[in-house]
Amino acid sequence: MADIIEEKKKDERRRFLGPDGEIEYFIAAPSAEDVRGADWQYSKIYTRSLTEGITTNAEMMDILMRRGIIGPEFEQRANELAKILTDRVIALENAKSIEEKRELAIEVAQAREELFQWNQRLNGPMSNTCEQMADDSRLEYLTSGIIQKEDGSRVWGSYDTFLKEKSQALALRSRFEVMLFLQGLESDFLDRTPEAMAMKEVEEDVIEKAQEAMKAVQAIMAEEAAEEAKPVIESKPKKKRITKKK
Repeated sequence: MADIIEEKKKDERRRFLGPDGEIEYFIAAPSAEDVRGADWQYSKIYTRSLTEGITTNAEMMDILMRRGIIGPEFEQRANELAKILTDRVIALENAKSIEEKRELAIEVAQAREELFQWNQRLNGPMSNTCEQMADDSRLEYLTSGIIQKEDGSRVWGSYDTFLKEKSQALALRSRFEVMLFLQGLESDFLDRTPEAMAMKEVEEDVIEKAQEAMKAVQAIMAEEAAEEAKPVIESKPKKKRITKKK
């Protein structure tokens, strides 16, 4: 019975494929010890960053406002872009034809990218603050402790081992998956956006039409081949009538 329960727990672990697309890794729920260690790591990095002159969130906000990078105009434009995105998403959800969905899906993707780039005026600088650096370090610490192999053993024996991981692709992928896990997002959340779903429907329609066209061509070719295979019946030449001269 204990083995069955343990197997069920393993099945409930979140899983993802490594950067090679073959090896499967698992995410276990962090233990109390993992959480305490991550919080301690956050405190250490925050204190170190502060003593080395890195700005805090509040200080960075003041700097950005003094330089006019953010402020009322920034907020107004961000709200405008957010409304444009919302309106286009609604239009996409109400679209009927495949062609309309294709065009609106592109417009939604463009609107989402424009909003993202605009927000980067704020998010970019804020990623270099004491709080964000400390939060990144906490995420790395948790990643080093809760990524497991199929048999339940840890991929990294310690935080230092994680930092020394030679495969940066694996380390970054694991960190990204843990971040999504902690935020309650699925690994394929980007594939579930309205524009992604619409483009998938468009692709399926294109494939279906291509298959139908291919079947029609194959049918014509088969008909022509059958026609060519029919035996040719040669008509006998008519005998010329010879008339006697008088």
